[in-house]
Amino acid sequence: MNRKQIKKSKKWICLVLCGLALAGTALWKILPDCLDNLSSAAAYEDLRDRYTDAPEGPAGEQKEDWWLTDVVVRFDALKKKNADIVAWLRSDNPEELEIDYPVLYSGDNTEYLRHDLYGREHTAGSIFLEGLNQPDFSDHYIIIYGHNMRDGSMFGSLDKYKEQTFWEKNPYFTLYTETMAYRYQIFACQNAANGGSVYKIGYEPGMEYQNLINSMVENSLIETGIHPDSSQKIMTLSTCTGSGYSTRFAVHAVCIDARPVQIRENDN
Repeated sequence: MNRKQIKKSKKWICLVLCGLALAGTALWKILPDCLDNLSSAAAYEDLRDRYTDAPEGPAGEQKEDWWLTDVVVRFDALKKKNADIVAWLRSDNPEELEIDYPVLYSGDNTEYLRHDLYGREHTAGSIFLEGLNQPDFSDHYIIIYGHNMRDGSMFGSLDKYKEQTFWEKNPYFTLYTETMAYRYQIFACQNAANGGSVYKIGYEPGMEYQNLINSMVENSLIETGIHPDSSQKIMTLSTCTGSGYSTRFAVHAVCIDARPVQIRENDN
């Protein structure tokens, strides 16, 4: 091998080593988050397997009130894991929307921002109820928060509601508590100003609340034809947009049915 070939070989070796070093550095940075996300996903999957029963497949294959009669959440057992679990939020087709989680409440908006229900630090945090809301869901307007995870977990799949066709196929979800099942229909979604009227708590039936609802409809990224009035309960599912803290992506839903859950002897 002549001097020119040796020089060329050394150059390629340097390039390969630099590439490996960069790849190693990148892996070192992203590996903890990947492992964290996998751990979080496994923990929630275990919760679903142990403490919930639900029909498989899209809701359209089930009877009309399947969301009330065929879904069971064992709150007594769940609350032994963490007494802060106040509800379970479930989309009709979790395989597509990936929302099937317990909802936690601590009275503030920091406790579960980066902690799971076991108190362990997790990038994904938990799904949690706005701290100023009442944990019995008696408020006319409530907000539930979740991180916009890149893998679609937590509230990472809410972005799908920016597409009209997705909403048309997936307009409903259900919020289960120990005693009630609340059926919600999505009527709007928007990029909402952080700290704006969407993030105010304490609305009551009347003009101020109706103005909020009207603005949700007017600013919606999709057209649903649904325009609630201030006598109805509204829930907002909120997540980050990935473009700073000035705006949040908010999905708004109106409560269309509320019924006591059917307690069964073998539920616990």
